[in-house]
Amino acid sequence: MEAVDAQEALRPFVEAEREFADLQKGGDHDGAVRCLESVLRQEQATVQQMPDQMLSTLFERLAVGYNTLGMKHLKDNDTEQSCKFFEKAEALTDPANLHMNPESRLVLRAVTYNNMGCFYKSFGKLHTALQYLKKAQRIEEKSGAKCQNPAGTHLNLCALLSQMGKHQEALQHAGRAVKLLEAAAQQASADSEPSAPAPPGCTNSESLICVAYFNMGAEFEHLKKPSDALWQYQRAHENALQELGEDHALTQQISACVKQLQGKSKKK
Repeated sequence: MEAVDAQEALRPFVEAEREFADLQKGGDHDGAVRCLESVLRQEQATVQQMPDQMLSTLFERLAVGYNTLGMKHLKDNDTEQSCKFFEKAEALTDPANLHMNPESRLVLRAVTYNNMGCFYKSFGKLHTALQYLKKAQRIEEKSGAKCQNPAGTHLNLCALLSQMGKHQEALQHAGRAVKLLEAAAQQASADSEPSAPAPPGCTNSESLICVAYFNMGAEFEHLKKPSDALWQYQRAHENALQELGEDHALTQQISACVKQLQGKSKKK
């Protein structure tokens, strides 16, 4: 196929990818996914001749879209639709899909397993949830820094294991999340220019560190170690005040735990 013909054949995919990005940006995740599914279905002959790099990018976007929709429907308590999209993401990121970039596939596989863990936890299938979260953890540990949110996986495992009454194990995962988040913060600080202002609204990793300290405090409470629990709650509160502000719901929740535990210790 000549260069001009090849460029013309790929035009629908370029346009679909652009439309996908616009729809995602506008919050129309259903439309974004339908757009990519449609072009892949309609242009099957071209798909078979496409360069793997371009096909991988399309599959990566689709896997992100499936996961986004899975979590959206889970939040709306539509478990049937949620499950459908997670299963699509799981199939797309299967090792048999040799068209996807191996590193990207693993990153998205871990994201999918993490979300499926949250899915099964949401309606009480705790052991199934644990299996998926452990799968995500194994991928992230093999892939190292390339994975999206290993600290979040540890926090999900902490919450799940705590619900299962396995507080010592839950504490270990909260501790590992803290170490990962502290290391990431130090790396970000070292990489950034001293005068560069923080991006507006950039609170995701900061709020995660607050949650990690808070979870450690909660697990120490379950393990009947109030002084250790109070120390972790205080660290969570300091970070929450600094990063989220006094009026944030998480800051207020942590503050209430600090006061409650301080009140208990005074009564003794």
